[in-house]
Amino acid sequence: MVHGKESSYGRWRVRRRKLGRRLVAAAILVVCIVALVPFVLRAPDTVQRATHPLRYEETIRRVGEEHGVEPTFIAGVVYAESRFGHESESHQGAYGLMQILPSTAEFISERSGIEGDYRNPRTNLRMGAWYLSYLDGRYSGDERLVLAAYNSGEGRVDAWTSEEGFDVRRDIPFAETREYVNDVLEAQKVYEDLYGRDLDRNSQ
Repeated sequence: MVHGKESSYGRWRVRRRKLGRRLVAAAILVVCIVALVPFVLRAPDTVQRATHPLRYEETIRRVGEEHGVEPTFIAGVVYAESRFGHESESHQGAYGLMQILPSTAEFISERSGIEGDYRNPRTNLRMGAWYLSYLDGRYSGDERLVLAAYNSGEGRVDAWTSEEGFDVRRDIPFAETREYVNDVLEAQKVYEDLYGRDLDRNSQ
């Protein structure tokens, strides 16, 4: 009879130890989940910051203020043009962050007085911001026309807009240019959400 009581007590102790271990494991799991929550919540921003990098933000802010162009708009153009690769070069010879052609750089320099090598990242940004401002004035602040002209050239956009009933949202004949305009505007929104309207929230 005594042996039976001891056996029951032993089984109870084993069950109690197992229960204790389960409770400890559950508590550790809860602590881990709570600790991971902030990282999980930040994950989308972290991923987007990886896909939408930001460099030269001080220069972008400065040239944006100098030429009256929103920093996020410039960042969106840079993203679409070069993904912030300052040595990017197209098969047509466009170079740098804002993919400026030598002929365009010459035009900008003559009209604006901006001097320096357009292949230099800061000069490239300054020239690109001036050109966006110039196009903004030429097309009465219509961002889609500005971007279409930046991508395809003023001559083509002038020809399109001369057609009766032309709607820049639906009637751009070049698929590449339509996609480019949408890509820049989408990137601008992402840059504003991630880094702020003035690109002053870069914590990387």
